[in-house]
Parts: sequence; C-alpha cells; structure tokens
Amino acid sequence: MINARPKFLTVALYHPRVMKGGAQYVAKDLHDMAAAGDEFDALILAGVDGRAFPQYVKVGSVITALPETQNEYILGGSKFDDFYHVVYDPRRNKMLARFLEDHRPDIIHIHHSLWIGLEFIDLCKKILPDAKIIYTLHEYLAMCYSQGQLFRSHERAICHQEAPDQCVKCFPDRSVEEFILRKRSFLRAFDQVDHFISPSQYLQERFIAWGIPREKITVIPNGHQTNRPAGWKAAHSDELNIFGYFGQFVDAKGIDVLLQAARTVAETSDKPIEIKIFGGNKTHASPQYIARIEAALKDGPGNLLVTEMGAYSRENVFDLMNSVDWVVVPSVWPETFGLVVSEAWEARRPILASRAGGLIERIVDRENGLHFPPGSVSGLAQLMNDCLGNERLWDSISGNVHDEISLEVAWSKHVELTERLLARSNERPKVALAS
Repeated sequence: MINARPKFLTVALYHPRVMKGGAQYVAKDLHDMAAAGDEFDALILAGVDGRAFPQYVKVGSVITALPETQNEYILGGSKFDDFYHVVYDPRRNKMLARFLEDHRPDIIHIHHSLWIGLEFIDLCKKILPDAKIIYTLHEYLAMCYSQGQLFRSHERAICHQEAPDQCVKCFPDRSVEEFILRKRSFLRAFDQVDHFISPSQYLQERFIAWGIPREKITVIPNGHQTNRPAGWKAAHSDELNIFGYFGQFVDAKGIDVLLQAARTVAETSDKPIEIKIFGGNKTHASPQYIARIEAALKDGPGNLLVTEMGAYSRENVFDLMNSVDWVVVPSVWPETFGLVVSEAWEARRPILASRAGGLIERIVDRENGLHFPPGSVSGLAQLMNDCLGNERLWDSISGNVHDEISLEVAWSKHVELTERLLARSNERPKVALAS
C-alpha cells in the first residue's frame, strides 16, 4: 500500500482550451492520465502570453485557476525574451515560488520553456531540491532560434549543423557571441533536469550531438487516443484523386511544395485532381511563403481544384481524414514526430511524406506510406501521379497501416521512467503501475 501518493506537476505551453496544438494535447493527455490513475496526485500549469490572451489573466494575479476544472492552472506572462527564454518578472517568479511551496510536487514534467522561462528550472531546484524534473523535447527550440524547426529559410533546406556561425546566416542581426551565450544558457538550465523525453530517435540523436548526455534522454513516442467508431471500414472515393494537407500555414510545412506538385501533375494529365487544405494560423506565414502559394494557384489548369477548408481540431479530424484519399506531409523541416501521421493512420489513409526527421522512422516506403525528398516538387509530383486512380496501391498501403501506440501504453512508459527516478532518491516507495 502507498500511504502518500507522489504529486505530479505538468508544466505546459498553453492549454488546449487556450490554443490548440500538438504539444498542448500531448501534455494535457498525460496530465489527464495522471489525474485519472491511482499513481499520482496530478495538477497542470500552462504558461500563456497574457498579452495575446488577457481573458485568462486576472489583474493582480499571475497564476489563476482555469474555470470549471480541478487542479488546472494558467500562468500568465508579458515580458518573455524569446531568444534566451527568460521571463524578466520578479513578481511572477515570487508567485511561482509560492505555488511550488504550496503544492510541493515530487515530479515536475516540463513540456516547454516558451512562456515558462528557463529560470523556472532554477526555481524548482531552489524551492524543491529533491523534486525530479522531466523535460519533453517537442521540437528543437533549444538549439534553433528559427521557431525550433532547424529550417534554413534563406536556403529553404533542413539545417544539419546548428553551430553559432551558421545561425547568424539565418539571423544576420545577431552575433556569433549571442548564439554561443544562448546555447550556454540552455545547457546550464538543462544540466539541472533529471531526465529528458524525446518522441523520436531522430530528435534524440540531434540533442545528444548538441550536448545532452545519452544516458539522460529516453525515446517515448507520443501516444494516440483513438476516435475510430467500432465496426468502421476504410473506403476511398471513386476517382482516388483527393489529396489532403493537415497542419499549420507556416513556411516549413511545405504547402507551397504540395501545390506546385499538384499543378505539375494537372498540367501533364487530363485526370481531375483535388487538393483540400485543412490548416490554421495563416497569419504566421511569411509574405514570401504566401506569394509562392498564390503563384502556384494563379491561372491553374481547369482539372485542378484547390480548397482551403480552414482550421480543424482533433475532435473532428477523423471524419475530415475520411474526406480525402491520400494525406500529404510535405514538410521541409525535420519533423520531430508527426502527429498527423497517427491521425492519418487511424483513418487508414496512405501517406505521402517527405523523407525528413522522425517521419523516416515511422514510414516505410511502399509499405505503410510513400516517401519523397524534402522540398522536391518533382518527387512529390511523381508520387501523386502514381497515386491517381491507383486502387491497388491504395489498398496495399491502407491494409498495411497499423495504429500507433495507445495513450495508455505511452503513459505506462512515463510511469516506468518516473518510478526509476523516484526510486533513486530513496525518499519514496516505488510507484505502482495501475492494473
């Protein structure tokens, strides 16, 4: 019997009720698993930009309870330095210290430093020196100032060497010395983290090469919560000519590559081809990116139909996946995991994906998906041309697709890691896995 359950604090960037996103869902799902089980007393603290979401920040209070929830809190901020990931607000840190003293978590699982601040790690160790800190790396923000995407915008290519003298080529207004200091700041903060989690082996290896010791980082894929109805069977359109994109309207996601490839196919074939774009945050795209998209659509051939379907959520993504035949993931950055892959596979949709990052590990070409070189319009166009009306190819891939690990399995791996960390401290009995 366990007399006192360890307290588990999840620290996230935003909350799905504030802003939807892959990292937000992962953090919230794991919190929900912790709250529903018998292993922990769970609470979650979600950092937000208080200027963008003032409705979640109360005057005179930095930390507020999320309405109609239990043990779910919002951490507001207004002075975040997105280069060094520091929040210059002594009053905020004082209230954070009080929050930690009041709740005294045994495990602190951090999912981001954006709007949380690297100094939060220092604060945790100062207030709770015996607490174990876990940090999930959802992208490459620590090593890459370019939105954590390792994408060289001036070359439109994946960055394979994130050295400071290379970083200034993307940000000429910054100095080499500034990037050296930035890396040192992250490494100093990360040195206080007990263990890191990576959703893919690719991201793990990049961070090991960057400076995190191999023994301190474990790969745990993101678990997927199924929405597939019982008895459902996969089906496709009669023409097998509908390609779907699901994601954000940001430069490194490659919508321009998809549209250019679709235009190439339509111009060399009399077959109709339809593109459905399910995406949000178009205001975050650069003018150059939007210009390339508009150029791909201008005076397009009559047999090409492109429709912007707007933003979506995971509550309706299964139905939307079933409205297309093929899902295209044309990313020109090394995806760390690719949540859209899990969503497409749940609907048994064949995937056409760029050969980049964690996508390489998950997709076996011509078995559970199709690969093309990142940013290659001709490579994607050739695949799309092969897919048009190809029922045999669709059946072979759709029938070979399997679900990713469940949320329950993913959570059990987190509990096992937590058990090991707590056992090392000899302060608490081992955490028992739920039966």
